[in-house]
Amino acid sequence: MQFTIIPADTYIWNISELNKFLIDHQGKDIEISTNQEGCCCYSIGLYKLLDQFKFNNVTIKTPNPLEYHTNYSIKLEWPWKFLNVKKEIETELHTWNKSKIFGTIYGRPLWHRIGIASHLMTRHDESSLVGCLCDPTVMDNRELFETNELFKHDISSFQNFGNIINRLPLNLTDVDIYTPGQQNTDGYVNQTKRIYENFFVDVVAETFTTGDCFFVTEKTVRPMLLKKPMILMASKDYIDYLLQMGFQTFYEFWSEDYDGYQGRERYMKILALIDELAKKSKKELEEMYQAMQPILDHNYNLLLTQSYNKTITKII
Repeated sequence: MQFTIIPADTYIWNISELNKFLIDHQGKDIEISTNQEGCCCYSIGLYKLLDQFKFNNVTIKTPNPLEYHTNYSIKLEWPWKFLNVKKEIETELHTWNKSKIFGTIYGRPLWHRIGIASHLMTRHDESSLVGCLCDPTVMDNRELFETNELFKHDISSFQNFGNIINRLPLNLTDVDIYTPGQQNTDGYVNQTKRIYENFFVDVVAETFTTGDCFFVTEKTVRPMLLKKPMILMASKDYIDYLLQMGFQTFYEFWSEDYDGYQGRERYMKILALIDELAKKSKKELEEMYQAMQPILDHNYNLLLTQSYNKTITKII
């Protein structure tokens, strides 16, 4: 018997339905799927919940290569699905026209995403390109905004969000919804590739930022394909795991020590890095952009040839 959970970063959306499933299938073999989302099952409370019941066997199906449990079986499925790249990018899109410095694009308004967007729009509005498809005036959309989490993590960011909320939504994609039936990264990239020439660095806000997880989505792959550097709001050691896979990052150009942190600490270090880069002149950034071309080329070619390392070792 199988049940598919809908995970957020630290909780399960369909927890009531999961509870009913567990009650109805005690003593049996069950499979729990994370819906092809690479969350940390400890962080969302799944194992704590399972421990309250007795089953013959439990299998967790997940794309998170770091998932581990002593009592429950872990079945790794589709861990690198978003790295499945099949098409080259037009070379004319591998440029920077110097109109903006920062870009950030997302669908679901998670706390760190709206926090980063609010920081950019409040402090660096003229040099930022922000995309947020959720409309706070629509009730179904409004419930997705993690404003309570943002308030808990940083009150200044919460205040900034209050100042920019009336400017949302901000649509930068070529379609009306974020991922209409897309099954691979090529589709995600096609929706937004035309805007990448406008900014220097992609401030990537990945889906999962808590616990032991490493889940690379199109948000990370997209700047690699468009040959742009990135700052990564993601789970702890995310950059280290990318390095294990053979990708190169940008520690030669700015500090990536934020990678040793998660949650609020990582978030605050990233905001500080944004402010640091914003102080540089366009000439300095252009020189930096030219100097990092070998790194950008390397990552692009690694994706196109699909020659990245698919085995990683958990960092203790």
